[in-house]
Amino acid sequence: MTAAANSNVLAAAGALGYRAPELSKLKKASAKTDVYSLGVIILELLTGKSPAEATNGMDLPQWVASIVKEEWTSEVFDLELMRDGDTGPAGDELVDTLKLALHCVDQSPTVRPDAREVLRQLEQIRPGAEGGAGPSEEGGAGHVAVGNE
Repeated sequence: MTAAANSNVLAAAGALGYRAPELSKLKKASAKTDVYSLGVIILELLTGKSPAEATNGMDLPQWVASIVKEEWTSEVFDLELMRDGDTGPAGDELVDTLKLALHCVDQSPTVRPDAREVLRQLEQIRPGAEGGAGPSEEGGAGHVAVGNE
């Protein structure tokens, strides 16, 4: 991208709530800022909430993290998703996807996974995979701990 195009993309992303926190200071997009934006998109899909709308004065990643911290995780999901998979493996897939998204939106860019790791974990979580969300490669399911900071 040209510098002008990059600036326009960053401005639009920030206006919509997809901008990684470090972009305010560094003004330079990177693979880690892209992973942050991907995490916001996943949170948007899981919650049914727009990242442009603040909830209780918090952006979408902060709001989701606060709900999870209070152990009200099921309250975070869009009702349509809960209707489709409220129990069993589908519920586990939602929680695992939520954990991955929260890892992607970690405040520290160095803690965020790279895009290949996100893809690998999404493929492991994917419904219909043999054995559900179980291990499929490298001997583990690669679950992410919630609340990294």
